[in-house]
Amino acid sequence: MEKKEEKFVCTDCFKFNKCVDSPVSWIFFFIGLIATVAVRAVNLALDFDPIWAKILWYVGVSGFFIFFLYKFKYDHMLHRELNETQLTDKILAKEKISEREYEVLGSILCKLSSKKEKINYFFIFFFSGIALALAIYFDFLA
Repeated sequence: MEKKEEKFVCTDCFKFNKCVDSPVSWIFFFIGLIATVAVRAVNLALDFDPIWAKILWYVGVSGFFIFFLYKFKYDHMLHRELNETQLTDKILAKEKISEREYEVLGSILCKLSSKKEKINYFFIFFFSGIALALAIYFDFLA
């Protein structure tokens, strides 16, 4: 009989309780995506209506401010936990780690395995490419 490989599931992260993105993180994720599209659309909107360009700029910059404030707060919490537990030093020294340190490590791994990060990078690269191509077209070819 074929052995079924079990997938690692973080069930006791100190922040999430599960390796599942919280509803709040999804809200901030969508704020970040909207900001990404808005900022990249500013240059295009300038060619049609300066008022829409200003609106898009404010939506984009405000969205980035909110999104990165959330990310900074979460990353700051993880860094604080790493410093308090001295987890990096313990892992590099191959020392035994506590249950709480496993939870911190699990939370970090959960964060790194998030599909939202990959989607976010895709949106940034994709819409930056479109914005760049349209800007070149309207500024130099049209």
